[in-house]
Amino acid sequence: METLNIAGVDCSNCAANVNKALGGIKGIINLDIRLSEKIAIVTFDPYLINRQEITEKVEDFGFDVE
Repeated sequence: METLNIAGVDCSNCAANVNKALGGIKGIINLDIRLSEKIAIVTFDPYLINRQEITEKVEDFGFDVE
């Protein structure tokens, strides 16, 4: 499980875009986006995907992961 600080996630549309970025990716088990904290808590299988790959997917949608 990793907590990602995502800059710019401040509305439900932004959260939906992060969901789109990560939804359906093999290896992601659970995704919890918390708008008030601007974080995403991602549970994933490290044999199928890693933090760097997750970060790249989120950044591809225009968000910065800190």
